[in-house]
Amino acid sequence: MKYFTILILLVNFSIISAQEIETKTGPIIEKYGKVYQVQNPDLELDKDTTYKVIFDIFTDKSQDDKVNPLLNAVARYLNMHAQQGISLDHMKTVVILHGAATKSTIDNVAYQNRYAIPNPNAEIITELKKANVEVYVCGQSYLASGFQLEEKSPNVKVALSALTALVEYQTKGYQIINFN
Repeated sequence: MKYFTILILLVNFSIISAQEIETKTGPIIEKYGKVYQVQNPDLELDKDTTYKVIFDIFTDKSQDDKVNPLLNAVARYLNMHAQQGISLDHMKTVVILHGAATKSTIDNVAYQNRYAIPNPNAEIITELKKANVEVYVCGQSYLASGFQLEEKSPNVKVALSALTALVEYQTKGYQIINFN
């Protein structure tokens, strides 16, 4: 009986190990945006529809030396849907950063001067821009945070305000994603 119990435990462990959940990045943002591989989901995006999305990001729960996890979520959105066959041409994506997320948009020199390390968000913002994501910072939050316009990353545009960006893009049919 003892050996039978051990055999059952080993078989169960083998089955659990064989069913490990796979994650993968890319094909749009290779270094960021790792997603789980969901086999045969009941709901997927239609491959022929163009999706217009604006991400409203106003928090940053990372430490100063880590990527803002909500910027990583934008990369996940792109990678996840590209892995399911949605072309980048069918994903019109905009990001507006404000509030605590504003610091993500300053260049490496300014970040280094303020936090004594390079901006951990610089690379992901560059990669998002390469993927045709428009990245904006709220001008109100930016100036209220004491940043100078010349300190802004060249990969980020300034909106009059986050409110302005949200109204403008929603008027153009963009759906807001806010999960701060």
